Amino acid sequence: MNDGPRILHVSTSTKLGGVAEVVRSELPYLAELGWRTHWVLAHALDAAHDAAFVLHNGLYGARSGDFPEERVRHGVGHFLAANEAAVVAAARDADVVVLHDPLVLTLATAVRAVAPRIAWRCHVGSENLATIDRNAVEFLRPQLDVVDHLLFSDARQVWPGWQDDGRTVVVPPGIDPRSWKNRDLPDDLAGELWSSLHAARGCSLARVTGEEDARILVDDFGTGGLRHPDAPFVLQVSRWDPLKGQLGVLKAFARLAADDDRDTELVLVGPHIDDRQNYPMNRAIWQDLMDSWAKLRPRTRDRVHIWRFGPVQRTGEDLALNLLRGRARTVVQNSSRESFGLTVSEALWKGAVVVGADTDGIRAQIRHDVNGLLTPYTEGDGPWPRTVLRSLTDEEGRARWSAAARASVEEHHLSRLGVLRQVAAYEGATDPARGRIRPAPSADGAVPAALVPPGA
Repeated sequence: MNDGPRILHVSTSTKLGGVAEVVRSELPYLAELGWRTHWVLAHALDAAHDAAFVLHNGLYGARSGDFPEERVRHGVGHFLAANEAAVVAAARDADVVVLHDPLVLTLATAVRAVAPRIAWRCHVGSENLATIDRNAVEFLRPQLDVVDHLLFSDARQVWPGWQDDGRTVVVPPGIDPRSWKNRDLPDDLAGELWSSLHAARGCSLARVTGEEDARILVDDFGTGGLRHPDAPFVLQVSRWDPLKGQLGVLKAFARLAADDDRDTELVLVGPHIDDRQNYPMNRAIWQDLMDSWAKLRPRTRDRVHIWRFGPVQRTGEDLALNLLRGRARTVVQNSSRESFGLTVSEALWKGAVVVGADTDGIRAQIRHDVNGLLTPYTEGDGPWPRTVLRSLTDEEGRARWSAAARASVEEHHLSRLGVLRQVAAYEGATDPARGRIRPAPSADGAVPAALVPPGA
């Protein structure tokens, strides 16, 4: 029986998005260290979803106009009414409660009454600290003041005045190499999947994986699949978001296509759109892409494909993305802002040749001309086509970048590294009622040295 410490994660999604990916990747490592894990979904619909959007953009440094405090307060009220009781009930049994991102942070005051330790994990941010909306930070200050740990993804994204706060810990996100999204796939499984996926057709691999959600639901909405299974293609995987720059990729690829005699194709892949759970602009971004695709010259249009997954089938999507990244000639990520960018880590881990926009979290992962290439964010102009063309044609560079890509993730961006940092922080905590929080010992009775703070 595991009587180790208990950790509760609270987030607004347990299926989609970077937060869910990070938590899911860390749970197995926490369990291996003896921690009992629990994950609670805090629903953020309608007005609460709107408040989340405003706070998210404010901390991202992507605000537009004055901070709408009353609108945010109204949405937060809806969020607390829907979730506070259930989260507080779950927190009563936890040694550490981790609240993810700004909207969930608003639960901190209520959770404080029952939880011995609270951590807030900020998954959004920017190196350009001057763009952070101080009004959003001040709105959250009452909750920030009651948490025990402030977890940021990058030291360069810690807000001014908070760098020397003893509660601040830098925890880079990471990936789980053992997950269906990142593990090496057997040739027979990959072949069976690719025979359908390259043509944008769905399939089920449940009988192979043993996972009920190993169904791939994908729709090309008339943009078609690859013209043949071995067609070279450029890939971007991202949600339908104005910060992800898919329209710029489409426009820049149209310029690239004029100079590329390889008949390289482009695949833009994104998640299912649920109008109640997604931001209104998600559908608008996707529709704008479809409209722009329709206006391309016929020969270019035949080489551009916009695919959208169906309602969430977690294992199926993970398998599809794994294979797409492994088969792509080049993977791109044209984000105008990116606090980290797990999609970049996942592609680098597959040994893909990656071209990323030279911004924040992407720049933290890619060293230009070492393990990939950086190029300015594009809205369709600039050097993007030239850089991507180099990634497609420079065979010596491709071999070098690919070899360094996986090694860079192994050294810096695996989930277990972030887990060790978090647990070390929690290990430094003593609660008068419960005593020191320690992970359960290993079979030989020893606690991993990396998890015991200096002087313990």
